Amino acid sequence: MNSMEIINFRFNDLQVNTFIVIDTDTKQCVIIDPGCYSNQECDFLVNYISKNKLSPKFVINTHCHSDHILGVKFITDYYKIPFLANINDQYLLDSAEKFAYRFDWNVKLPIIINQPTKDGDIIKFGNSELKILHTPGHTPGQQAIYSDKEKFMIVGDTIFKGTIGRTDLPGGDLDQLMDSIKNKILTFDPDFTIFPGHGESTKVSIEMTENPFFNLFGEEKFDIE
Repeated sequence: MNSMEIINFRFNDLQVNTFIVIDTDTKQCVIIDPGCYSNQECDFLVNYISKNKLSPKFVINTHCHSDHILGVKFITDYYKIPFLANINDQYLLDSAEKFAYRFDWNVKLPIIINQPTKDGDIIKFGNSELKILHTPGHTPGQQAIYSDKEKFMIVGDTIFKGTIGRTDLPGGDLDQLMDSIKNKILTFDPDFTIFPGHGESTKVSIEMTENPFFNLFGEEKFDIE
């Protein structure tokens, strides 16, 4: 019976959640938000893939802030696989060096979006598939990557356990972010697991009832100026 396995690593100074989603039947996998930066982190990821006899097919990013793309070029070059992201985040790739400079990172460039993704796209690997949900607000190209069958979504920096993503960076939009959370993410089955870009996982049901920005019905509890 087909199923998926999700492996989570935390990389770089900002502890980005990097995910490997594995089709357990075929061992094909996709790598999401590769934040691996140091040689040790990159080697760790490659060694895990080799040890477990996995076959990477795509790199997919929820968004293209510098901390989430540090390992993209290394992995796409190493495995000769395409990079998938929303084209609305191209400006972040174009200015990656400027933003990475703040953290003294040397981003490996150029990073090319080989397959632009959009709302409703289906990403197939092995006998599994993931779907794309455009959730702008943190960035214009922010997207969630989810599975109806397995009831999980990888949401990047849109929502975290008990809080929401920041919108004070270039391209951020608070109204868009709140709309993406309330009218997209929180409309999923309450049993869905949410894997954010940083920190621990949560559930749709938990964020509907316990996130201070929302109540049981996904409405804001207070206005945010």
